Amino acid sequence: MKLCCIIIMNFNEKEYLKNCLDSIKRNTNYSNYKIIVLDNNSKDGSDKLIKKKYLWVDLIENLRNEGASRTLNIGIEYALKKYNPDYFYLLNNDTLVEKNWLTEAIKTISKDKKIGIVGSKQLTFEGKPSISAGWISMWGVNYYRGNSNKEVNWVSGAGLLIKKEVIEKIGLLDEIYSPAYYEETDFEKRAINAGFKILYNPKSVIYHKGSGTIRKLDQDKIFYIFYKNRTRFFLKHFSIYYFLPRIFLDIYKSIKLKKFKILIKAYKEGYKSLK
Repeated sequence: MKLCCIIIMNFNEKEYLKNCLDSIKRNTNYSNYKIIVLDNNSKDGSDKLIKKKYLWVDLIENLRNEGASRTLNIGIEYALKKYNPDYFYLLNNDTLVEKNWLTEAIKTISKDKKIGIVGSKQLTFEGKPSISAGWISMWGVNYYRGNSNKEVNWVSGAGLLIKKEVIEKIGLLDEIYSPAYYEETDFEKRAINAGFKILYNPKSVIYHKGSGTIRKLDQDKIFYIFYKNRTRFFLKHFSIYYFLPRIFLDIYKSIKLKKFKILIKAYKEGYKSLK
């Protein structure tokens, strides 16, 4: 049985983390897995909780909040060095997993050597469907809402399985997408460019609260980060013409929200980051 390392980052979300780990222990019937928790210098006792109650979890204590892509890269590098696993499952801490969640994801990724990433189906904590996968185009994102395995070009970073071969070929997450947003989208696009397929498996189910950490930031800051990173993503992987339809919608939205100056700053910084 191939080994999977489940990588979870955490920042001041002790209760979410506790519930997530309990659900993994309770609902994971795939026996060959390791859990790596990366704590970004939490002040709520998250580290003490792991050391006291979850001795079967590998804990990495960062000295500061490293942001999503850097934190996940630290976890992947640690897993490669210590365990050299066949798969990596990147899981948000504000999630709960359903029975067979990991078995189903691994079953799908094992079907074809070209399948490099598998995304899980997301539900809200209330059991309602959430955005999980789809296709990114110049006109926006078309979301897949079906109940069968489907090849897509984007899956949510809240819960996704990655083959080791993908990382060996394209490297780690791009750390300039910091502290969050578009780091997994960029990684998935690079995987597709390298010849890998991305599949969505609705039988691999997780429940996701959503934005457990990022929502604590100032709303203007979140707006800026999102549009800066989105600008970088589209200009990096597509032409300016691919990005044009979004500009008009962005301007309309930013004026309505009284954030036009923030949008322009985000555009400029997203473009500069490419250099």
